[in-house]
Parts: sequence; structure tokens; C-alpha cells
Amino acid sequence: MRKIAFNLSEDSLTKAVEQMKAYKAKIHKKAQLLVERLTDYGLTICRAKVIEMDIPDTGHLLSRVDGYYSPLLNAGFIFCDCDYAVFVEFGTGVKGASQPYAGQAISECGYQYMGGTHYITTQDGRIGWFYPADDGTWKFTQGMPSRPFMYERGLEMRNALDNIIKEVFK
Repeated sequence: MRKIAFNLSEDSLTKAVEQMKAYKAKIHKKAQLLVERLTDYGLTICRAKVIEMDIPDTGHLLSRVDGYYSPLLNAGFIFCDCDYAVFVEFGTGVKGASQPYAGQAISECGYQYMGGTHYITTQDGRIGWFYPADDGTWKFTQGMPSRPFMYERGLEMRNALDNIIKEVFK
């Protein structure tokens, strides 16, 4: 933190006020830079997590991971605008329930495993459902385990926060 020295003369107080205003503006700019840096870092990490977790994807999920910084709000936003991202994040079916989501968001949004209505039990005892494949056939699945790319992005951002703060405010 910067120290501003002054005495009780009018000129000294005026200079001290000017120094405080300049310091306030500098802190404000650094706070904006911090949020910008965190947003960029989080977006990079989120995209890397999608690749690192070997999520079966045609590239649609990865291409829908996006983010931006709003200077007006001094806020960063990282999101995935993909209709099946929630199923990748939380997992689905029997496999999702056996390897569940690590974070708290699943209970906060009311998501539940085996919550659909089209489950069947095969003759060999597997529980799952059929879905249309791109080649026009139907495939059977028991779901998929959670691949929490957004949750892990948050953890990595939290772990890097102190270092990024130190870099911005040094």
C-alpha cells in the first residue's frame, strides 16, 4: 500500500488529495485488469479441460465454450452455450451415478441421475436407453460419467488467483 505524506498546509493537503485520487484511479485500473486476466485465464483453462478430459465430441462442445469481459460491470463471464454441456459436466444414467459430479452445483440446480422416462432394462440386466446415432442406427447407452470441465476450471482459477493478483498489483 502506498503512503502519502502531508502536513497541515493548504498546498500540502491539495497535493495529498491529488495523490489519493491518482492512487484510486490506479487501483481501479488494476482491478479491471485483474478481472480481465482471470476471465482470459479461465477461458483458456476451460477449453483445455474439454480437450484434456477426452470428452467424446465432434468439436461442437469445445467451439461453444466462450467468455468475455464487461468493462461496464467489471465482470468476467465464462460459459458453454451447448445443449448437452450439462450432461457432460454432471454425467448421465447409471454410469453418471456410479462416478458422480464432484461439485455442489448438481444439488443446487436439481439435476438427478436416472431422472428420465425412457429407461429400459436389457435381458442381461443393463439399465439404459437407446439414442439415434449420426449414421441412422440406434445405439444403447448406460450413460456417461461426469466430466466436470467447468468445475475443474473453477478450481484451477482459485488455485491461480493469488499468483495472478500478485502479478497485476506488483
